[in-house]
Amino acid sequence: MLVFGLWILFGSWPSPKRSTIPWTPDAIVVLGGGDQVRVRETTRLAAQFPDAPVIVTGDGGEIERGLRENQLTEPRLLIEPDAESTWENAKLSAPFFSDRSFDQVVLVTNWFHVPRAEAVFRKQYPGVEFVTAWEPAPEPLTPWDRNSHRRERLAAVWYLMRYRVWSF
Repeated sequence: MLVFGLWILFGSWPSPKRSTIPWTPDAIVVLGGGDQVRVRETTRLAAQFPDAPVIVTGDGGEIERGLRENQLTEPRLLIEPDAESTWENAKLSAPFFSDRSFDQVVLVTNWFHVPRAEAVFRKQYPGVEFVTAWEPAPEPLTPWDRNSHRRERLAAVWYLMRYRVWSF
């Protein structure tokens, strides 16, 4: 138990490596619950891929508001307001996935959330290719980033037990 506690407090996982988006996405999905980093990254991707709809899931209005300020509006902006977890982000986005034929999707989240977000969406939509986009971790880490990084390690263990989602 001590080793687990030390890993939660001081571990370096996750530390994802950025990669380029290898195709033109059918959609951009931004997960709520983050900060303005997700707004900036989504705005950048929306400009790069102007034909891709942007799905905002589980946001509470903050990300949506930021995207609207950056000139993203209907019909391109699709809102799913009710998700309260990464699992629900994927699950409650199902109407958008079933209404359209998405084969390749970019997920936008924070750096510390990448492995679990990808794993959850891949489990929910096994026939869809996902790649994740994010801004790199700030240096030095802000207190919010440091605490979120710790929380993510605990959440990954919880998701493994609760949903059988392997994100390690």
